[in-house]
Amino acid sequence: MSKSLKNNMINLRAAMALMVVLATFSLNAETPDIVKHITEGGVNEVVMPEALYRLLLSEETMTDDTDLSAPEAAAPVKQGHQAGYRVQVFSDNNPRTAKNEARSKSRNISSRLPQYRTYVVYTSPYWRLKVGDFRTQAEAEAAAEELKNAFPSYSKEIRVVRDKVNL
Repeated sequence: MSKSLKNNMINLRAAMALMVVLATFSLNAETPDIVKHITEGGVNEVVMPEALYRLLLSEETMTDDTDLSAPEAAAPVKQGHQAGYRVQVFSDNNPRTAKNEARSKSRNISSRLPQYRTYVVYTSPYWRLKVGDFRTQAEAEAAAEELKNAFPSYSKEIRVVRDKVNL
């Protein structure tokens, strides 16, 4: 069995395990707060720890030459990352309001400008809202101008930043 097929099977098992956990939660009368928090608007990145990877390996897929380190496919988002630019629309470190404000602005931008993906990111102690995946600074500057025209109240905070982007 090829290594990529093994990795795909392992990733499928991980997804199925997550679905079982979520299904268990959904059998309860109401959706728990943690599920709402995880699935609430935005992009979620799941990183599989090596210990979980080892647990997901079954006897039948494990051979003497099985690589027990985390597979390359365990974090597919990182493979598509390249240096590029995003437009930062919001940044705040107020622990009471920053997260909700970032998500609110993200929903506003997504509804009016659906061609741009939005990313609400927490890098301690800041909540940030970044928009788009641009190869060049010129593309990002054009998008920043479009955002400033569409949302004049956000203009003070809008700026182009270097970031790893999904292309």
